[in-house]
Amino acid sequence: MIQRLLPVFPRGLAALALFALVSLASPLGLSGTARAQGPAASVLPADVKASYKVRFTALGEIGTFNFNSQVSGKNYTLTANAKIDTAIFDYRGNMTSVGVVTPAGIVKTQPSSHTFEYRQKALLKKKKLKGLNIAFDRGAVKAVTPPDPLGPKHVPVTAEQLNNVLDPLSGVMALSMADAAKPCDQKLPIYDGKARFDIQFKLLRRSGADHICSVKLVPVSGHKPGEGAASVVNGEIELVMRPVPNANVVIPFSVTVPTVVGTATLISERVDITMPDQKRIALRR
Repeated sequence: MIQRLLPVFPRGLAALALFALVSLASPLGLSGTARAQGPAASVLPADVKASYKVRFTALGEIGTFNFNSQVSGKNYTLTANAKIDTAIFDYRGNMTSVGVVTPAGIVKTQPSSHTFEYRQKALLKKKKLKGLNIAFDRGAVKAVTPPDPLGPKHVPVTAEQLNNVLDPLSGVMALSMADAAKPCDQKLPIYDGKARFDIQFKLLRRSGADHICSVKLVPVSGHKPGEGAASVVNGEIELVMRPVPNANVVIPFSVTVPTVVGTATLISERVDITMPDQKRIALRR
């Protein structure tokens, strides 16, 4: 069961920190947009570096997730890498996304390309290497290279479902640009090159300045019924969002995912923010 779970988990994290990973689905309201908070909200950080630790119940610390965003004018470049090391599973993944942000009352995150490559090795199985690129045109998926055809048991993905979607990393970018007063009030439409799913957020409670959101993964298409990241979740996913008012962003601070074999946690270790005027802000756990 753990071997089935771990290969699913890393992409989920990227989506949640969303995603943050299974979570870094990303700053918005419905359909990938977020309301700006006055003139200052258009001043986004020039550079954000965030480092997370991945823990899994009895296994303890099993990996890391690092995210970096760079914004120049209206253009953004996002990079991330994930590492998972256990006695039965080894994973290395790298992602890059490029796109534009247009602050004009409504902040819109619009990807133009997303690249994802990984290698994994499970106990008693051959090493697996894979890579793909998603090309977008004005928010719609234009092409996936190489194509990854769905099997007959998968739910078909329609052209309409690929309009106004975000790749997992652009979802993380979108999440960080949420309305600081209500960052849990959003839904992210995500496409990872094969599966189309929504990540729905809802406020559970407040803890000081933090907003604790419940997170629900809603399969739309590209999956086999009863399989995928949502099928291994056993309980309520919680995402802690921490506003950073001086930087006009909300940081995904931690994600807790209860699964059928234990609880996975992604928790921030360090966040370094550099504003366009070179002012620096640092957050530590």
